[in-house]
Amino acid sequence: MSLFALCLLIVCPLLFLIVAGRYFRQHNYRMTAIFVLLALSAGFIGGFKGYGEMDSRTKTSTASDFDRDQRENMTQRYEQAAAILSQLNFNHPDREKTEEAVHLLQDFHDEKLVENLDGACPDAAMLLAYAEAMNQVASYRGHMTNKDVNTDRKLLSIVQDMPAGYEGKLSEKIVPFQRLIIAMNEEAEKEAKQDRENAQKHAENLSQGKYGGIRAGDGEDNITAAFGEPARVSETRENGQTLRQYVFNHNGKRIYVYTKDGIVTDVSM
Repeated sequence: MSLFALCLLIVCPLLFLIVAGRYFRQHNYRMTAIFVLLALSAGFIGGFKGYGEMDSRTKTSTASDFDRDQRENMTQRYEQAAAILSQLNFNHPDREKTEEAVHLLQDFHDEKLVENLDGACPDAAMLLAYAEAMNQVASYRGHMTNKDVNTDRKLLSIVQDMPAGYEGKLSEKIVPFQRLIIAMNEEAEKEAKQDRENAQKHAENLSQGKYGGIRAGDGEDNITAAFGEPARVSETRENGQTLRQYVFNHNGKRIYVYTKDGIVTDVSM
């Protein structure tokens, strides 16, 4: 309680009562009543002001304790999420772990909250973006293709919004991840362009009565231009080499094209 409030609550009422006592001994009851009322008023005002000051101080202390607890809680969640993200593997991401990281960082969407933390959780926004992006990747359970990346608008939006040249927390994982997703999307766009060109060329071949025209030694990129879209493609790995079997249906017949590391090895009907 402030000195002013104490004076109003104790000192002023005492002085007014002393004066009221002198008037009472002089039988001046009117002045006695006035000073008694002044004493009561001063005491009431002092008490009200003192209560207000103590209430404000209590609220300030409570708010300060809440801010400190919130800061500690958010910092702990931030560090837990960072530890989870540091262990994630792009090729075999754990969906439960990515979801846990997203949950731990979810509140960092609130920019005002981040400002109140006063730098206690640096790069929280970037870690949240990385967690959400990895959660998207995890949904493919280790079988994400270039085409998957190209069609996953949410994943692309997150990655493309990440700032270039990031150097903050977990940058050794985030930057390569960002570059990989962008590269996979670019490769998917090239593949889509190649597919369109092959489809156009295949249509031209059919209009000219041509079909096939692939032989051993040709590049794998020419297959769809010659035969169109395959009904099925099977892939295996053998001695470090990639083997594929393309199956096509044409006029009730099946055609098989075999490749090894991108080169046609055999065509059979």
